[in-house]
This record gives sequence, structure tokens and C-alpha cells, in this order.
Amino acid sequence: MFWLSFLLTSPVVLVLGWWCVRADAPLGRLLRRLKRLLWLSIASKAGIGVAAYTMGKVVPSLLGATALIAGAALVFGEFRVIFGWAYPVEKAQRSFPASRGDYLRMRLRLVWESLAPFWVVGLGALAFGDLQRGAYHTGGLLATGAIALGVGLIRRPLPLPVRSVPVEAHLLAEAQRMGRELGVTVREILVLDGTRLRTANAFALSGGRIAITDYLLASLTELETLAVLAHEVAHLAQRRRLIGVWARLLSVGLGTAIVYALLWERLPLWGVLVWVSALAAGMTQTILRHRQRHEHEADAFAVSQFGVEPLESALRKIATIHQRSPHTQSSAVHPALATRLQRLRHHARN
Repeated sequence: MFWLSFLLTSPVVLVLGWWCVRADAPLGRLLRRLKRLLWLSIASKAGIGVAAYTMGKVVPSLLGATALIAGAALVFGEFRVIFGWAYPVEKAQRSFPASRGDYLRMRLRLVWESLAPFWVVGLGALAFGDLQRGAYHTGGLLATGAIALGVGLIRRPLPLPVRSVPVEAHLLAEAQRMGRELGVTVREILVLDGTRLRTANAFALSGGRIAITDYLLASLTELETLAVLAHEVAHLAQRRRLIGVWARLLSVGLGTAIVYALLWERLPLWGVLVWVSALAAGMTQTILRHRQRHEHEADAFAVSQFGVEPLESALRKIATIHQRSPHTQSSAVHPALATRLQRLRHHARN
């Protein structure tokens, strides 16, 4: 019954995906619908797994890990089909030259970024259950997998191929100057291939690196580029604080588990699950609030360096390229463009 319920989620997701792609909607709205559908697909499979776990239908060890792998494979398969349907629609609206394979690799990489946190939490919960019962071999194996995935999320892999074109020397020198002001070393600025997919974005990466797409570089003036780099340099300085927050949260969770170790033997499965879920939700919300505040601080630093106009102009161009509505929130971390511009002017006044 568990596996049948698991499999029956896929036809529903595919039908909804077909409806989203076939509906006559602007590209920005289509991508927002597909993002909600992705979360619906993940949540439905997670809900079935949680229900089976609390009823004792699934052994919380390697079989549970197999269920996690099967769920991820189903999500990837669903969205491999859905993004295959979306490819001609997005290509027609954005006029990019990328092949279907390049497009699917980019989109499925974003699917993985959404799935990975669930893998970390799921493997961590299974490892905790095994260690509690004395199954140290499988518990240690699952815990190692959860830690490896968590480290991979912190390091943040490159979302696009790196071009061999170096960034102009004076841009790197200016980024390094701003890094010294914030006490962080800027080692490299990577230029990513965003032209084939019409992707305009910049990222702060591990190891003192900043990545920016060639398509964004070609779209911005030099002053706008420097404002964007200032924003990312601020994120580099914030990474240490974010990792510190992660370490403190994990320490609190581990400490709580040790203090109340005797209680776990008396709790039913659903009680342990509630505790793990509450801990994961608390950690997620704490990290989310930190990242939202970091966005405000990074904007404020860019404004302090180059004024409000260059960053405001750059953000407007990025929103236009990606066909985002100025009143729609682009992610849980980034506010809507109109809200963000209002805050930029507030930073400029203060």
C-alpha cells in the first residue's frame, strides 16, 4: 500500500504539470506554478513516508533510505518530463540558443537543490532512530550520508558551466578592496556561461569565490556590475556567520537529544517524529531569518559603496530579463522587487 500510494502521486503531478505548461500564461507565472508543483510533489511523497513511518509500516533504516531514494527518483522523473514540455515554451518566450539537454540539466539542478534539504533531514531522522535502538552500523552510515549532503549544500556547487574568459582585472581588484573592508578574502571571480540560457545572476561561493554570468556582465554598466559585486562580497563575509549559526543549531539539537535520551524509549514513533520535525522546522526558520537579514545587509553595503542608483538599476534589469513581476516575491529569501527598491532608498537615506 505504501509503495502504491508513493507511485500514484506521479500521475497527478504530471497531469498538473501538463496543465501548467499548456495554460496560456506569461513565463514568470508559469515558472512560479512549476515551483509550487515541485513543492507539492515533494510534500506529498514526504507525507506518505511520514504516515507509513508513524504506523510502523516502514523499517526506519536502510529501507527508509531506499524510500528516500525512490521518492527523489520519482520527483526527478516527473520534472524531467514536465521541463521537457516547458522547454519549447520558454525557448520561444526568452529566445535562448541552449539545447534541450543544457536546459534540462540546469532546471534539474534546481530540483536537486530543493530536494537535498529533505534528504538531509530524512537521513538524519533515520540515523537517529537507528542509533537510539543500538543499530550503530546502519545509523552511522546514514548519519555520514546526512552530514555529507549537508556539507554539499553549504559549499553550493556551480549552477552553470565556467567560461574560460577572465573578468577584468580592475573589477577583481575592487572586489578585493571591498573584501578587505569586510575582513574577507576575495580570491576569484568566475564567469559562468549564462548566455545560452539567458541567465542573469551572481552568486557568492565557498573559498572566497564569486560567480557572475556572462549574460549579466553584458547587460550591466560597469558601476552596476560593481554594485552587484559589492552585494556578493557582503555575502562572502556573511558565510562564516551562517556556518556558525548552523553549528550552534546542530549543537543544541544534539545536546537536547542527549539530555532527553531516556525519554525516547517511552515515546511512540509519532512522538519522536514530532520532535525531529519541530527541531528541523526551528532550524529552517532560524536559517531563513538569518538569510533574509543578510540580503538586507548586503544591499545596504552595496548602497554604502556606490549609492542606490547602480544597484537599483541592476535589479530592475535582472527582473526584466527573467520576466519577474515587481510585486511578486522571487524566493523565500529575496523579497519582491518593489519592496527591495523601497528598502534600498531607506538605506540611502540612512
